[in-house]
This record gives sequence, C-alpha cells and structure tokens, in this order.
Amino acid sequence: MDRRTFTKLFAGMITAASLPTQLQAKALIGAQSSFFKALEQKPWLLGYLGTTESSLSGDIKIVHGKIPSDLRGNFFRNGPANHNIGSDRFAHWFDAPGMVQRFAFSDAGVHHHGRLIETKRNVAETKANRILFSGFGTYGAELTSGGSANALSPGNISLLDHAGDLLALWEGGSPHIINPETLETEGIKSWSDETIGLPFGAHPRKDQDGSLWNIGYSVNPAALILYHISADGVLQQTHILPQTATPMVHDFMITATKIIIVAPPYTAVNPEGKAFVDLFEWQNQQPAEVMVIDKADLNSVVKLEIEPFWVYHFGNAYDISSSEIGFDFALHDDPTFMTQDAVAVMDGSWDGTVSAASLYVQARLNLNTKTLHLDKRPELGQVEFIQTDARQNLSAHQYALLLAQPEGVEGFGFDRLLLVDRTSGLTSSFDVGKTEILEEHLIVPKPNSVDAFWVIGTSLDWQKGTTHLSVYEGAHLSDGPIMKAELDLALPLGLHGTWIPL
Repeated sequence: MDRRTFTKLFAGMITAASLPTQLQAKALIGAQSSFFKALEQKPWLLGYLGTTESSLSGDIKIVHGKIPSDLRGNFFRNGPANHNIGSDRFAHWFDAPGMVQRFAFSDAGVHHHGRLIETKRNVAETKANRILFSGFGTYGAELTSGGSANALSPGNISLLDHAGDLLALWEGGSPHIINPETLETEGIKSWSDETIGLPFGAHPRKDQDGSLWNIGYSVNPAALILYHISADGVLQQTHILPQTATPMVHDFMITATKIIIVAPPYTAVNPEGKAFVDLFEWQNQQPAEVMVIDKADLNSVVKLEIEPFWVYHFGNAYDISSSEIGFDFALHDDPTFMTQDAVAVMDGSWDGTVSAASLYVQARLNLNTKTLHLDKRPELGQVEFIQTDARQNLSAHQYALLLAQPEGVEGFGFDRLLLVDRTSGLTSSFDVGKTEILEEHLIVPKPNSVDAFWVIGTSLDWQKGTTHLSVYEGAHLSDGPIMKAELDLALPLGLHGTWIPL
C-alpha cells in the first residue's frame, strides 16, 4: 500500500475509531442504588464496588511463608477501578477508569501502591465528579463520544513492558506511558504520526527476536490492522486487512513464521447500536473465520471456516510443521459474559452464574486440509486467563496455567489455580476457598534456571474485605503458596498484569 493511500485510510480511522454519534439515547448510568442494595445481600459483589480514590497505598503484611530470596521485581496489574464517579455508575465492567496496582518485591519486603491512569477521559471525569464520555457499554443523553478514540480511553485492560516503556493498553486507541516508579502517566505512546489514535490491541505478542506484533480492529472503515514493532521500539510496518463487517478480535497468535487471527461471527452489523458493544451481533449460524498470515509476506493469507465459538484469550502458538500449527486457548460458547454478565455485575443483578461455558482446549490447525481439531477438556471446569512460560514462547510449551471454576456455574468467580502439563496430560491445582476470587496469575521464570518458575497473582477475599498476594512454587502448585501477603484493601477486580524483574 502506497503512503498516500495508507495515510488517507488511517486518517479516516482516527475519527471512526471513536464511538458512534448515535449514543444520544436514554441514560444507562446512575445504577448505584441498585448495586449497593444488591451488595448488602451479595457480599461477593465486593470486587465490582470499585474505588473513588485516585491513589491507593494499602498496608500489606506477609501472613504466611516468606519472599524467595531471588524473587525481586515489580508485579504490575491493570483493570477498571473507579466504577462510581459522583452519583453516576458505569453500566459495564469494562468502562471504568483504569488503575495500575504495583506490588514491589525487595529485601525490605513487599509494598503496594495503586494510581489512576491519567488518560484525558479519566482526568476530566474525576475533575467533573461525573461520567462525561460514552464507553464500551455505557451511554447516555448527556455523554459525548469525545471526538477520538484517545479522548475516550480509560486505559484499563493490560500492561506491556517493551523497549524501556511500561504501557497501559486499551484496545480502542493508543497506549499510555506509565512511570514504573511513581505510576504517573507520562503521555500517549506514538510510534508514528499516522498510527497515533488508531486501535491498538491489549494483547501484543513478542517474537523470538524481541520484536512485537499487535492487532487492532476498526469498525468504520471495517478493517483489521497489523503492527510490527522492533525490539528497540521502532515501528517496522503496518498492514491493513479490509473486512466486510468488522469482527471483534480481542486476542490473536503468532508462531515463528505466521500470524493467526480467529475472527468469530461477532461482527459490527448494527450501525444504530446505542453503545459500542451494541454495534456487534453474535451470529451463531455463521462460521468463524481463521486467517493465517505469512510473516514474511503479509499479503499471503490462508483462510478457513470453522464451527463458531468465542474466545477472549489464547495461550501460545507454535509451528508443528510447515502446514500445521498447534495452540491452546479458553473456548467460550458465545460472548454473553461480555454482553450480559459484565453488565449484571454493575447493577448487582448477577447471581454468580455465567452465561456461556468456557473450556480449556488444545488445538491443531492443518493448512493443507483447512481443518481445525479441538481437544476439549470439560473435566477441568470453567477456565480463563490462560498463561504460558515466556521461555517456551512460539514452541510446543509444556505448561498452561489457568484460573478455573471447577463447580461450573455455581461459584462466584474463579477459585482454583490449575496447571496443565501438556506433555503428560496431568494437572495440578490449588483451591483458595469459596470466599476468595482469583485474578489472573502469571508464570514468572526463576533467574538462572532453564525451566523452574513461580506462579504469582492476587485474589480478593470478599468476606474479609482484603486482597491477597500469593507466590507458589510452579512445580509444586498443589502444595499451596510459599508466601501469602494480605493487603488491608479490597482492590477492584482487575484484568491483566506483567512482571518486571529487577
């Protein structure tokens, strides 16, 4: 694509990436009273209460074990935090301003600090003490679309450590730069004038050479955008994949030679949708499409159609041969957690059940026969937030770390850590108890080790009103945490994080 065409198309996307002008509808905000009333009867909704603070520093103490002597670094987490602003409450869990939580491991112990991500929107709404902007699932007659994606960004999904920058990612626009020491927001990350403000996904993928691949999706014009950024942070190339109707693609995969995009039949076919999520419709009679793109030639795309399913997060992908690809992921029947449950937790109507089953799946994709074989593991229960060991990135990884809800739809959230040995098929697990809700846990490699690792993550004890930080020996997960610390704050349940060693 020549630069003139590229610039013209991308300039159109900068405006189109913002939410539609049809968001002038009956207000879907202000459900605070409903939530607070529900919270009295459903204390496990505490993780969705949120905070009204812009900065948090809780008292954290080790209540079991000790910090391993060679575990030194910072565990960062991100997620929607300020669910209530003034008398307003966001209608969707994904809409609230993001907050970075840092847990620092040092010789002096473990320390916590949290800070609001200071996007244009988050600062304006905090100052005004009310919701001003439309969101992923929140709309209202007096709300504005902001004029651009960056004006709307809550920066609330994930964090990326790349080329010396710690970046808070949304997926509607550009990342925001976070100071890892103070947690101050230092501005918007721009790799080029043409790409600033364009959709930049929340789950970039690191290549074997340290470079970064990412994807974004645009509704108008309908397109997927590929990014390739060097290990030292220089934009190498971008590529546009025009679409008939834009699929919502939250995550994707790469192997040593290919890029794999699974486009579910959840596409932007409702231009009159009141909120961004309402633009999309689940068409379960339509197939999902898999696009396999050659890294060496982004115009070389193999497409195949498969039975429809929804996916939030993939694990790791790898080349089995020149014509076969292996990968694992959490398969959902449909996206109703996002369209129903993530709304119900905000007004308090959620009863603890989930709308769509999610299963751990190991997949094998054959490009010659254009078939996808799915090996499903329903006995593991509901699963999500899959993690793998970065040292086995783009190779046939041995372990998959998952959050699980073994009793299916009867729990209030994930309460089991699950480690699947993909070589033997065996699993090990640890249950935290029915009053704790697990958040995403990470596999953290041990220094000077080829394969040993820790598992690190947080959980909310909704009965005690505290947040727990735990460290496990990866090979002995079922023995429970070797260190557990308790924070005297109930942090809002968040999404994704990263570990940066010292």
